[in-house]
Amino acid sequence: MKVALVQRLDDWAEYNLDELEELCRSAGYTPVYKLVQRRPPHSKYMIGPGKVEELRRAVKSLKIEKIVTENELKPVQEYNLAKALSIPVITRTQLILETFARRAASTEAKLQIKLAELQYELSRAKEKVRLAKKGEQPGFHGLGAYEADVYYNEVFRRISTIKQKLKQIRMRKNLVRQRRLEGGLPTVALTGYTNAGKTTLFNRFSGEEHPAGPQLFTTLSTTARIVKFRGRKAYLSDTVGFIKNLPHLLVESFHSTLSEFIYADLLLLVVDISEEKSVVESKLNTCLNVLDEVGVKNVPILVVFNKIDAASDYQEKIESINPEFRYVAVSAWTGQGLDTLEESVADMMGGYIRVRAQLENGQTTPSLLNEIKQFCNILKIEYNSSGYEIECETPLQLAEKIKRLAAEFHVV
Repeated sequence: MKVALVQRLDDWAEYNLDELEELCRSAGYTPVYKLVQRRPPHSKYMIGPGKVEELRRAVKSLKIEKIVTENELKPVQEYNLAKALSIPVITRTQLILETFARRAASTEAKLQIKLAELQYELSRAKEKVRLAKKGEQPGFHGLGAYEADVYYNEVFRRISTIKQKLKQIRMRKNLVRQRRLEGGLPTVALTGYTNAGKTTLFNRFSGEEHPAGPQLFTTLSTTARIVKFRGRKAYLSDTVGFIKNLPHLLVESFHSTLSEFIYADLLLLVVDISEEKSVVESKLNTCLNVLDEVGVKNVPILVVFNKIDAASDYQEKIESINPEFRYVAVSAWTGQGLDTLEESVADMMGGYIRVRAQLENGQTTPSLLNEIKQFCNILKIEYNSSGYEIECETPLQLAEKIKRLAAEFHVV
């Protein structure tokens, strides 16, 4: 479908149609026209009437089927633009919701997206019904049959139903998280801007082949696997990527997914270093702002500058950015720098101590040995006349259990 991209700029605003174009392509649209105007918002159209006429001519000559605006629109502005151009008009927020809906695979992701869509609709419901009664326009079809309060209440009821379903899913996720805590393994969470290479990095460490590519938002649901960093096991989780001006209602709807970051022992903030320095800085700041909005306060952060295979000047670029956090430079695609990353993660994620213990032969020893083999980084294990002498790096909770059951126990 051919689309036109529109952005109205205030004096202080930045041009952002390049990213909007990328979002459109990820949603399956083909951008064929861009219109930018720097002016205060026009009450009727958002852009000026002259630009509306320019856009109308482009729609006709290029056979454009939809308008996508970088700016948010009031319902009356959306209605008037759709009436003037005779084609649907959507905003950046609606485009992102469309893209998320195409990518969603899990039940939770689908519910979170539907919740965001309905919350967006709720804030506009009564005005949209009022406008629809004036005459049908693209995007307002069928609403004229409703009374404003009836439609508003129906949307509100659907929101309440979805929230209840999400609450049940979150309860199950909390139980899974509790079991992880009881196991004692630390959690390392991948985060970063969309298309920075998080899933490729996840695949490298997990040995799996989750979809990864240049499309935006290939990952919407959290995936967690037990992996090893220098022999130390941890849960590694991959989740949704961030984007500039991420709609707040999406942050709210995806709260249970994004809360993975709050409970993590270490965040790997993945940044694409192959882009222009100004873009790298902007995307890094966007990620940090979203993490702050989600409520991440005291979780250690390791910045992972990725795609160094596509940036010959990456070291100079990193030094000029001078990140406030510890960092490593890698290529998830070629494997360059992953040894350094693995060492840094093992050092920073915490949760392990090194112990030496003597386990005597007894009823509890076989099951304890199984736990040690499953969760510990075993450095030495020897059988002797009394039982087993073990030296290992162990999660703290398991260390307490070893201490209770061991004949001898020392922290090395």
